[in-house]
Amino acid sequence: MSQHWNELYAQTQDLYGTAANLFIQEIAEKIRIEGKTLAIAEGEGRNILYLAEQARQHNYPFSAEVWDYSDVALKHLSSKAEATGINLELRHVDLTAAKWPSERYQNVICVFGHFDTETQTKVLEGIRESLLNGGWFIGELYSKEQINYKTGGPKNIEYLYYPWDILQVFKQDHIHHFYVGEQERQEGELHCGKCHVIQFAIQVKK
Repeated sequence: MSQHWNELYAQTQDLYGTAANLFIQEIAEKIRIEGKTLAIAEGEGRNILYLAEQARQHNYPFSAEVWDYSDVALKHLSSKAEATGINLELRHVDLTAAKWPSERYQNVICVFGHFDTETQTKVLEGIRESLLNGGWFIGELYSKEQINYKTGGPKNIEYLYYPWDILQVFKQDHIHHFYVGEQERQEGELHCGKCHVIQFAIQVKK
């Protein structure tokens, strides 16, 4: 699987475009995303670079850590971060076997991070464990309905999400925003057109 993603990122620079995901842009206008922030399955870093730049412009405290399966994508991200003067901690992580820290982050960002069903549960539980009290889990994912749209994302329905699987893990937390439905996405070569997504901004309460 790592080889698959390395080949994709090696063939096409900015595989998912350079602009941050639209939901990330929208939610960052409503929630002040600051402090220690982890972005998982972040690829070439369009979302974390956007949030870091927003924090820099507004003089927010911000530090960023990125986990991704592709070392090629991380190399691309490292070059972009260096060119823009943004400091990132980059880690090559297989999320099927990740060791999640306890109460380390103020924010965890996940945009189109898709895994098999068992890994989805491990990742969601790991994210909640890693967030500080009052921390935010923010992101956008393809729902199971996306299998019928054919405009991006995994072709195996097992790698798509049920909304209630997310809500089950975060059932005791504050649901600031949770949306399931259609959106238009134009993100590089692989996310093109009308799609079916799950958006969330959840503040954990421990």
